[in-house]
Amino acid sequence: MATERVTGAVTARPTGLGIAGVWMGSLAAVLVRRPPVPGPRHSAGLRHLLLPLAVMEIVTAFLVSSMLPPAVRPAHAVLEVLLVLAGFGLVAALLRHPHEVDAERVVLRTGFLGDVTLPRAAVRTASSAIRTVPGRGPRPVPGEADAVACSVDSSLNAAVHLDPPVRLDLGAAGVVNATTVYTSVDSLPAFSAALRTVGPAPGHPAET
Repeated sequence: MATERVTGAVTARPTGLGIAGVWMGSLAAVLVRRPPVPGPRHSAGLRHLLLPLAVMEIVTAFLVSSMLPPAVRPAHAVLEVLLVLAGFGLVAALLRHPHEVDAERVVLRTGFLGDVTLPRAAVRTASSAIRTVPGRGPRPVPGEADAVACSVDSSLNAAVHLDPPVRLDLGAAGVVNATTVYTSVDSLPAFSAALRTVGPAPGHPAET
């Protein structure tokens, strides 16, 4: 009997302008206190690195500005504002685009570099998998023909196991019939609990 295969979806990386739009939209949502989207969060390491750097940039900007000639201070101020907004916007994008688990699908998000959507019925379990996969966003895994990685940076800490395999079209990188998707999660127990709590929709096989 042929192995059953199902199809998932891959959202490609936006253009540079599209990424900037996601950052600014996410930052605006934080500033107006729009309720965050529920779901398991990811990319804690990158958030914890960037947030202090953005705060330090504000302090450094004032110090540098005081040493610059008055004629160049306006241009420097504009540059610093853009840098700080980009830093806070990136962090906001990660916070406001968590993974999503419901009865129909599991969406593994990067925040602003593309997503991988998996049929809920094909997602079996998640396990710890500390590893590095070069690149960013949805991408193939070197040396693993049946694996895909989806993260905002090269560091991953979780493996989502699929049965039956899920067909994922990675564009120029080709098509992968994935049995594993590596991703980043802030809390593997919380992510696994979400999978257990929200089972497949009626009519689909239950998780094993």
